[in-house]
Amino acid sequence: MNEAGHEQRALDVERSIVDLGDPSTKPYICSLVIEGYWGAAFHWIVVGCIRKHQWYTDSYLGLAKKLKGLGAADIAILWSTLEGLRTNGWYTYQATPTQVTQVTQAQQAWQAIRDWATI
Repeated sequence: MNEAGHEQRALDVERSIVDLGDPSTKPYICSLVIEGYWGAAFHWIVVGCIRKHQWYTDSYLGLAKKLKGLGAADIAILWSTLEGLRTNGWYTYQATPTQVTQVTQAQQAWQAIRDWATI
């Protein structure tokens, strides 16, 4: 997938998150919303890496380490945060206010990554 494809995929995932609705009124969607932010953030990271570092990947494996090597340690931290939230969302059942808070954390990390990629 090229840069434009990754950007479009990120935008499509973001639209899907909106379509799911508000996790505070539907806590059962929390894990999907977190997964969506994780997925959109991945595509934005690829876009940002192409634009800023002329580096490309189609894999999230080892991404935090590579980001650190590129001098994007702050993005690596945000990515690691999303990885942790995603794992927690999928592999533990927490359709609770705690998981709604985790959606907010995922949203903040995604937004910071998106801003980095597009500025």
